[in-house]
Amino acid sequence: MSQNHTLAELDTITRQYKNKGDLEGAMKFNIEALKHYENDKNIEGKASTYINIGNLLCTLNRHKESLEYLDKAEKEIKNTRDPIIKSRLYSEYGRNYALLKLQKQSNKIFDKAISYAWKIPSQKQRDYYLYYNYAWKWDNFDNLNELDSMHMMQRKCLKISSEPLIFVKIADQYVSRKIHLDSAEFYLNKALPLASTGKYPIRQKAMALITFGNLYTEKKEYEKALDYYLQSLAVSQKMKSNADIREVYKAISRTYKFLNDKEKALEYYSKYSFLSDKIVSDEKKALGVAVEKSLQEKEQEKNKLYLYIIIIVAVFFILGYFIRKFYLKKEKHKDELIEEKSIETDKLKKKINVSFDEVTKLAKTNDPFFLTRFKEVYSEFYENLIIQHPNITNHDVKFCAYLKLDLSSKEIAQYENITLRAVETKKYRLKKKLELPADTDLQRWILDL
Repeated sequence: MSQNHTLAELDTITRQYKNKGDLEGAMKFNIEALKHYENDKNIEGKASTYINIGNLLCTLNRHKESLEYLDKAEKEIKNTRDPIIKSRLYSEYGRNYALLKLQKQSNKIFDKAISYAWKIPSQKQRDYYLYYNYAWKWDNFDNLNELDSMHMMQRKCLKISSEPLIFVKIADQYVSRKIHLDSAEFYLNKALPLASTGKYPIRQKAMALITFGNLYTEKKEYEKALDYYLQSLAVSQKMKSNADIREVYKAISRTYKFLNDKEKALEYYSKYSFLSDKIVSDEKKALGVAVEKSLQEKEQEKNKLYLYIIIIVAVFFILGYFIRKFYLKKEKHKDELIEEKSIETDKLKKKINVSFDEVTKLAKTNDPFFLTRFKEVYSEFYENLIIQHPNITNHDVKFCAYLKLDLSSKEIAQYENITLRAVETKKYRLKKKLELPADTDLQRWILDL
């Protein structure tokens, strides 16, 4: 590679290698590309090659190394907002977890990948990554025996794509459940020609061939089954896909057993057993990495939760502080207003007391200015009285003034120089003039006015 490639070119060329089954060529291409991206300090370029290498290692069943490269990619794109690269990263994490039999954890990661895929502006690219994740979730739900969810993923895949993998998976469901074998053959006859065009990853051809073998095994046509298994083995060996090779070894061994060729059955069973031990050993190592990562993520989530709790408590504390400060300030202002009102009231009381004494003194001396001064001091009372009873005379007003000053009948008789009986008669006449009910106390009415 003599030049830097754009990310789109990197993805296209890698896919071309994979479609041919040349995983080794794809690996060399990405390792060479990585050197150029590192020299240019191209963060997204480095991350994309890490993801591609992680994908290839996963296909080769080297899950521990695959997860290590994906971790490198995750660090590189920590601050990027590109939904494509984010979706690709979590898709590959999910794929590794699925192949390590951690289906539930895998589905959670695929959901994360799907959430980023929905943010991709280009519909073609968005559909490509949505399909990739839906197809893997389909497998996961199948393995978890969650049939409703599995069928939902199947429908989502069919809406987006009609690539051979879809037809292979539908056929495999029929074969594994030993039902509708004619339908299974129908779908496989659609899948195999498509998978042989070179437009799709060559692994899909291997899957179609092994599923054809399984179909003919169910039909007890073992010679045909063996032919398809051997074709599938050749494709898987070209890819160096150990997981697929292992499954074909097992199927071939079983088929030779049905054909009563014990020597060949044992040969392929030995190959299956040896490769299976190697894969299990590698998976155990990778499983440790996956579990450790899962624990780290849980710890990070817990730390985030603690941080959110601390922030919420701090916010409530600060709000409480300012609310209390505002309340105290408001109370202080209220107290100051009350104090001001109290001072004003005291001043007014003093003023009223002085005026009361003055008016009372004028009443005692029967001063001619008594009524004039009373109207000034008790102007509100006088106005209310005149408004309610406009025909009232000054003599009546003067008598009302005596009552407003809370003078007794004896005091009124003394100041007016009349008898107590005359005072009571005046009260009676005034009450009638004011049209007050018989049970109303005249003096109380005057004081309340």
